[in-house]
Amino acid sequence: MLNVMDVADFFIATANEGDPEEDDGMTNMKLNKLLFFAQAASLQRFGKPLFDAPLEAWKYGPVVKSVYRTFKECQRDSIAKVAQPFDWQTIPPETLDLLCDVYRTYARDYSAMGLMRKTHQPDTPWSETYVPNENKVIPVESIQKWVQKQPLPIDMQPEPDKNIIVAELDSQGRPFLPEGWEDD
Repeated sequence: MLNVMDVADFFIATANEGDPEEDDGMTNMKLNKLLFFAQAASLQRFGKPLFDAPLEAWKYGPVVKSVYRTFKECQRDSIAKVAQPFDWQTIPPETLDLLCDVYRTYARDYSAMGLMRKTHQPDTPWSETYVPNENKVIPVESIQKWVQKQPLPIDMQPEPDKNIIVAELDSQGRPFLPEGWEDD
């Protein structure tokens, strides 16, 4: 299982490598929704959670409280840098592939508000858990049942012969993915 901050840092670093003309940046709200979809995708693809930090049902959708607090100072602005240094080579290639699939599916085509609307649809784990002003934990079992009923539109299983692209580190230790990775 990964540390939730490593997953958050993957999404931040990947967004910061992109073209600012094509992306609205990685805000705290967007990041927390991507964490929800990454957790759901892991449950769908591997049958187990990606990280053990709880997701809570807040007013604007699923939130990992520790991630929210780490980037709270950014408010609605894009998060400029990762929270902590980490080694991408410690992440299994199939997990990195899953994170890339989630990023391709949700981060590029949806704004933070668009992702919030997706989590607020009827019969989602958030909609079944949310109680105003309570920030209740969304049970992992609820997310598991949801993806079994309504699979996410990402690859169900990676192709066995698919070349998995592994992030490299630049001279300052920040992860980056090679040119064209999003075209897979």
